[in-house]
Amino acid sequence: MTLNEYFSSYYALICDGSLDDLEDYFCSGSPLFNATKQQFETLRKQFDFKFTLQNVALIAKQDDLLVVRDKVHFKAKIDDKDIDKVSMNLHSLVKESGEWKLHCSTPLPEAMV
Repeated sequence: MTLNEYFSSYYALICDGSLDDLEDYFCSGSPLFNATKQQFETLRKQFDFKFTLQNVALIAKQDDLLVVRDKVHFKAKIDDKDIDKVSMNLHSLVKESGEWKLHCSTPLPEAMV
């Protein structure tokens, strides 16, 4: 699976509400899985939204570590206001049982978008 396919399917799961399936994307030691799942569960209860992956780039690679930057388009309607925003995230992935899994992610400052 390419990085583009990986992150496209990751964001598609979030948009579709298949949040239990997100566990397949996170490594067993990830400090973020539960927080990420809870965050998107809360958002889905409040409004509908859509993430579209615009770009993904490999920043660094080692045998057991990937550092990836993505650019994501977010669209939602919140309190009758259309929200249309582009953001960037930095992800670290580790190899677990021969597969790349998310360890942690962080949004990058808006000035970098």
